[in-house]
Amino acid sequence: MTDAVDELGFARVDIGRGRRRGHPEAVYCEGKTVAEVVAIAESLIGSGATNVLATRASRETLDALRAAFPGTVVHDRARLAVLAPVAVSGMGRVDVICARPEDEPAAEEAALVAETMGSRVVRRYDAPVHNPGVLPTWLHQQHRPGVFVVADGTGGALPTLVSGLTDRMVVALPTSAGGELPGRAALLSALNSCSPGVVVVNIDNGYGAGYAAHLINRGAA
Repeated sequence: MTDAVDELGFARVDIGRGRRRGHPEAVYCEGKTVAEVVAIAESLIGSGATNVLATRASRETLDALRAAFPGTVVHDRARLAVLAPVAVSGMGRVDVICARPEDEPAAEEAALVAETMGSRVVRRYDAPVHNPGVLPTWLHQQHRPGVFVVADGTGGALPTLVSGLTDRMVVALPTSAGGELPGRAALLSALNSCSPGVVVVNIDNGYGAGYAAHLINRGAA
């Protein structure tokens, strides 16, 4: 049944949501014990779910998932694991952009989520944000994607700069890597962007950025 719920005592796992929505399920690991994450994952995979995403996972949790589920693919820098992985052919194209190494973990989470959902992803982690005069040439060196994800934890100007140079949607991903108020300046800058076509997810929400980008890309494709 697509509306079935698995009662675990500490959690009610909606084991039909993946079928209803047609996209991989995710387990948000932060704040949960290792045993709780494993139990929720067992419930989802036992119901037939594939490409289950474990996000914001600690090293201990990633190790436990790898041991519990053979074939698990772990991405250390993004703090993400893909359980019961099944290869999907990439559609369209999502470009994930950032300018600083500090922003790459969030950017990589977005890239991996979009890939797991079925988008073809191009990573471009060397945006010349400190030399905006060359940004147009850098941006158009490749064919245009269906959508951009732009991770930025500084002043938040990069999503607006990219949006002003393209006719594609931009998903702004503020990160907490930078500034005295981590992520808030970047978030407010993106929310107040003067460039139409910028949509914003919350600070460090690579999962949400990748999910939104895939849906936009699927429509474009």
